[in-house]
Amino acid sequence: MSVTGKVAAAGAALFGLAVMLPGAASAAALSAKEAINGVWMAQTPYRIMNQLQPAPLLTPEAAAARQKLQDAQAKGYTRAVSNMLCQGVGGPSQFQGGSPFNIFSGFGRILFVFETEWTNQPRTVYLNETKQPENIFPSYNGHSIGHWEGQTLVVDTVGYNGRQSHRGNWLGGVPRSDQAHTIERFSLSPDGKVMTLEITTEDPKTFVKPWTTTIKFDRQPDTEERFEVTCEVDLDAYNAQDLNMLKDVDPEVARLLDPNLRESDPALKIAAPASK
Repeated sequence: MSVTGKVAAAGAALFGLAVMLPGAASAAALSAKEAINGVWMAQTPYRIMNQLQPAPLLTPEAAAARQKLQDAQAKGYTRAVSNMLCQGVGGPSQFQGGSPFNIFSGFGRILFVFETEWTNQPRTVYLNETKQPENIFPSYNGHSIGHWEGQTLVVDTVGYNGRQSHRGNWLGGVPRSDQAHTIERFSLSPDGKVMTLEITTEDPKTFVKPWTTTIKFDRQPDTEERFEVTCEVDLDAYNAQDLNMLKDVDPEVARLLDPNLRESDPALKIAAPASK
């Protein structure tokens, strides 16, 4: 190997990145920690418009909320207000997009980078944290810590903000409360071409018992280009909605109409000095 090649290989090893140099081993020959890096996309049966299986067993409250939503959909409410306002989906739902996403690892973390307008926020998994912190900024993605069990990446997530659903945006799913707790297990096929994600979610406000489901992904060529994606707020659609009629259907509408439900940024509370 040339001096340049040796330097590049050393840099790749230093940062834990799966950089494929000329003549380097295929993804199948790499460890999962290296081979998980790359470009992936959900297989068609697992994308956002398809229901993940098996269906979860809902609490009576969650089932009633979903029925109200279905009744509203029958009357024409086919697009969630959260979608009109470009709010994120967060959580494992973001993996169901029909566009490629990138996985990068290094510096004690794994980063998922998406390119869909409804989930264009990066998601970080922290590998150097052995337990969830006491103060978590509630968010759509939640706070994720991870570790490797052999060739399987295990990710533990809590700290959801309770403002989305367990499947995509509010239309098509059931509420994901701020008590949700998700365990994800990522594993690769022997040839490194397929990644399987097993998701187990506990949410006492929504599920009678923990719900386990699966999403499968195909590896995409390393030459797959990532495009910039932005979401433009659709004020025309938003202003055309009768929010008072939807407040019992869409929890985000109820939040918009009730200022008492719109708390100040939790990060400011965490950062603020204790009162004397």
